[in-house]
Amino acid sequence: MQKVKEEFFLSVIFVLKWLSLGLGALAIVYFAISLAYHKSYYDPLIQEYDLEIATLKKNKIDSEASLNSMNISLHEIQAKIDMLKKTDIPAARNAIALHEKKIESLDEDIIDRYNPFIEKSDKVKQVYQERDTAIEHKERLDDQLEDLRMTQAVKAVSRSEMLDRINQIEIFISVEEHEKERVGTGALGVLPWLLGILGLT
Repeated sequence: MQKVKEEFFLSVIFVLKWLSLGLGALAIVYFAISLAYHKSYYDPLIQEYDLEIATLKKNKIDSEASLNSMNISLHEIQAKIDMLKKTDIPAARNAIALHEKKIESLDEDIIDRYNPFIEKSDKVKQVYQERDTAIEHKERLDDQLEDLRMTQAVKAVSRSEMLDRINQIEIFISVEEHEKERVGTGALGVLPWLLGILGLT
């Protein structure tokens, strides 16, 4: 009976010995595979994702800065347009009307007013010159207003395109961050990588 017990304990020890050796070998193999996986696949891939995400975030910051600059520029243009429409151009119209009244107060007849061959006095010439100068000034203001409106329209299109670009960058960042999370798990885990190395997939 004592001999049976000894043989049983020896068998248990033998099994435990080989089991521990097997588990140790498996642990070494797992460690080696894991190390190879991290060195050759996981770490470089994570670095690629980090670099891509950092680049996208920098592009987003730059685009947001450009958008902010566009918003400021559009605000300034709108302020100039409002000034021209509400103040400068009405004042120019009033100036023209005032000069027209001065011309009417000269009591010229139609022939004297429109005949280019009649010599006008210096005073009359000055009144007409002031009226013409006022008209030219209003025309310049009108041209300036038109230029500002065209510039505003172009910048508004650019602003809309920049907003679309920022939205696209945010989507790309979200996709890259999601893909980064998948690394090391699921379809991008150690087992699929190992099977791919062994040519079993």
